Amino acid sequence: MKKLFTTVAVAAAMASPALTQAQFSMPSIPGVGKLMGGSGSADVAGQGDALVRSYVGASKEVLSANAKMATALGLKEQAASAASTADSLGDGATIGALGDGNKVVSDTSGAIAESMAKKPVLDAASKATFAEGLVHLVNGSVKYAGMGKDVSVMGKSLQSANPMQLTKLTSAAWVVSKFPGSASDLFSTVQTAIAFARANDIEVPANAADATAALGTLKL
Repeated sequence: MKKLFTTVAVAAAMASPALTQAQFSMPSIPGVGKLMGGSGSADVAGQGDALVRSYVGASKEVLSANAKMATALGLKEQAASAASTADSLGDGATIGALGDGNKVVSDTSGAIAESMAKKPVLDAASKATFAEGLVHLVNGSVKYAGMGKDVSVMGKSLQSANPMQLTKLTSAAWVVSKFPGSASDLFSTVQTAIAFARANDIEVPANAADATAALGTLKL
């Protein structure tokens, strides 16, 4: 893991404007393209882009879930924050955007957990809204669980990537470094939300148990 964090730092440094300009001004030399990455570089970059898209998709589900659950619990500010972040987060998100999204997930999940701990009584409409949030939360869990193998593969690719490849993998490197913590936090969030739902006669998705189990058994 220490080597991976070092790789992430190197990848970020390699993305500097000065280096990027230097790369584009390099002369074309026969054989150098393959040496510096060639088609292999494109393959790894494509895998990195796909990983970021998957992470964004999973994060948007969790943010949508938090928006619904926060609304049900009367947390208007947190609901608005989660909803707007879900809307703005795009497939080609930068490290900054990914980090902002991660923070909103953490902040809103914490506020929701605190509210649920107070055992509020919800009316029928609020229960229905909370149930909608659970659907998104379980969908997000399914997506996270499905990313485990790709995260592991990308982690290994990052450790063996050449400098040219690293310039195209900064966002993917960020995802790899943050994924274990995000998955662990989501596991706790799902468990707490399901327990609250069952205690309050709120409908729980049929695949909730399987999704939670898959998330809890991720090997990272």
